[in-house]
Amino acid sequence: MTKSLVFLAAALFASGVAIAADRSDAEMQLAQAENAVQSAERDDAARYAVSDLDEARAMLRTAHVAYDSRAWTDSARYAERAKVSGVLAGARSRQQRAEIATTEIERSVSTLRDQLGLPGGTP
Repeated sequence: MTKSLVFLAAALFASGVAIAADRSDAEMQLAQAENAVQSAERDDAARYAVSDLDEARAMLRTAHVAYDSRAWTDSARYAERAKVSGVLAGARSRQQRAEIATTEIERSVSTLRDQLGLPGGTP
């Protein structure tokens, strides 16, 4: 799963390599980055992928500063990095939550097997 997350991040980063330097492109990149960060927050990344979410937020702030300075290319570039970090934070958070749920289910199945006296209970 980790390899697929790295691949996803690399693919998303590569998609923004050819960034045009005008205001509308910077605005579009900022909107996409904001959506990615908000999505990661909804995925509970503040709990499960703190460093990735922090990086996404920092890059987004930097993108806004560049935008306010009319540095469209820099703004778009930082926004793209924020988007990638946000997507990665969301993916890692979902992965963590899935692993926790799987562990809980395995524990419940093991307990049930023990209670029923079936083999394969507690490892």
